[in-house]
Amino acid sequence: MSEREIYLEVQKNLKPSKRDRLSPLDRASDVRNKDFFEVSLGFTDKEAFLEAERCLNCKNPTCIEGCPVSINIPEFIMAVKYGKIEEAKKVIDHSHAFPCITGRVCPQETQCESVCVLQKLGKPVNIGKLERYVGDKSRLNKKETKYNIPEFKYSVGIVGSGPASMSLSYDLLNHGVKPVIYEAFDICGGVLNYGIPEFRLPREVIDFELNELLNRGMEVHYGSIVGKSISIDELLERHEFVFIGSGAGLPKLPNIPGIQNNIVLTANEFLTRINLLHANVDGYRTPLPKAENVAVIGGGNVAMDAARCAKRLYKNTEIFYRRGEEHLSARIEEIEHAKEEGIKINTNYNPVQILEDGIVFDVNGEKVARNFDLVIFAIGTSPNKLMSFKQNMIETLNGLIVTDQNLKTSRDRVYAGGDIVTGAATVIKAMEMGKIAAESIIKELGV
Repeated sequence: MSEREIYLEVQKNLKPSKRDRLSPLDRASDVRNKDFFEVSLGFTDKEAFLEAERCLNCKNPTCIEGCPVSINIPEFIMAVKYGKIEEAKKVIDHSHAFPCITGRVCPQETQCESVCVLQKLGKPVNIGKLERYVGDKSRLNKKETKYNIPEFKYSVGIVGSGPASMSLSYDLLNHGVKPVIYEAFDICGGVLNYGIPEFRLPREVIDFELNELLNRGMEVHYGSIVGKSISIDELLERHEFVFIGSGAGLPKLPNIPGIQNNIVLTANEFLTRINLLHANVDGYRTPLPKAENVAVIGGGNVAMDAARCAKRLYKNTEIFYRRGEEHLSARIEEIEHAKEEGIKINTNYNPVQILEDGIVFDVNGEKVARNFDLVIFAIGTSPNKLMSFKQNMIETLNGLIVTDQNLKTSRDRVYAGGDIVTGAATVIKAMEMGKIAAESIIKELGV
């Protein structure tokens, strides 16, 4: 027996309350940091059953309150415990349809797991990895389904195809309303596709979830830039309602000397070239900057993604963050993976000038210069300026669309959700907003 198998047998022979919190194995760090294949191997059946047995099935399940889309977490975990995977999937489907995605990228440690009763012992149930397990088992075992697409009486024009729009589309389809996506790119998924590397979220997973929506009747118009090639007025003529879910894809840069130097790149552009345009794959002509030493500025998930991609493509990569490590906003798992893969995280380094061959930092009041060939900024994003919201009678505040609690905008029949309303936030938060908008639209349509 392997060391892992021996460990699992030991855990199996303990009472569930005495067991360790189980996590799936990851691929070896010195192997995975050279390719873009998925890092986490996911739970095996045995691991999933053992971890599911740790759930207390509380009478007052606080984990549900911690979930933005209110999944009945104990119910789906009990189904896993007894090997009823399709039943577990149906429980999750009642709240949202994308466990393969959220199980990989949702920050469960600050949401459902943070309020798990077992958190008091420092060992919350690994809800996120169990959700991924259910999604993957269902996806890999799913037989080809031919859906009977209904004659849709109503439709909603949806700007952008990111997580909020996907969530909205799922709920609309469940009520016989046709979602019609207007997407600027030639691929759906929004930030899921252009922003998150494959070693965190494989493209086959996104494609599966999107194809389910397309097979049920979702319509997509690619290369449609709302505000340029088509207007909000035209969308309102075609559809009963419009939902704006165009995200916040405009990167921010600091106002410091030298920011226009050629060694500077934004994380958005860097990740898009890799994730969407395959710059990391031989045979594609998408260019990447030539460099050996790369600095990534930022402390969020985007910074970790950019740094981990750079580590796979360049000789040396370091992260620089202006505050202490305890203030890093990235997921703990992503920080740990970055360190394991050989990326140094420098804290209390605030960039104050970009040189032609490096950066000058303010480090606790002292100026420190470091040489780098490439500097990637990952310090936040804002909405794109392709659409004039003021001209379309849509109220904004600090560039973000203002909505009421139902996500209605100031313009009649126009809703909005996702990062265009909140600023850069989580995938699951965007999905929650898609659900809220869908509920309101469905109620107004009376379907």
